[in-house]
Amino acid sequence: MPLPRLGVRFGLPEADRVEWFGGGPGEAYPDTSTASMVGRWQSTVDGLQTPYVRPQENGARADVRWVELGGLRIEGDPEFWFTARRWTTEQLEAARHRTDLTAGDTVWVNLDHGQHGIGSQSCGPGPLPQYFLKAEPAEFSFVFSTTG
Repeated sequence: MPLPRLGVRFGLPEADRVEWFGGGPGEAYPDTSTASMVGRWQSTVDGLQTPYVRPQENGARADVRWVELGGLRIEGDPEFWFTARRWTTEQLEAARHRTDLTAGDTVWVNLDHGQHGIGSQSCGPGPLPQYFLKAEPAEFSFVFSTTG
């Protein structure tokens, strides 16, 4: 059985501006990253979201070397995916409509070493086998420091 993601999740009490060096400007997943270009990007937390008609996983940035938000700078080895949003993944999965998602006081950040591909199951097949995230040994690290 594939994993949806492998990494860490934590909450920040305040974060709005986000700057990163990695894939952008839009979202990217293992099987949808061809439009992502490596560079230095910035956004707001809300600007990272893709407002799909039905709420679903969205907003990941790929090939990230570092990201700064909420007074933190996070560097990864190797490169990683990050998402930042005002609701948890569980709240996102439970929502049937965008109006079901209400922003809280916490910004939830995912730093992922690996992610499962998304495929096109809304209108076609799931991800191809090479985009499955298998449960197997992995090594990765993140370094946290404060900005300013």
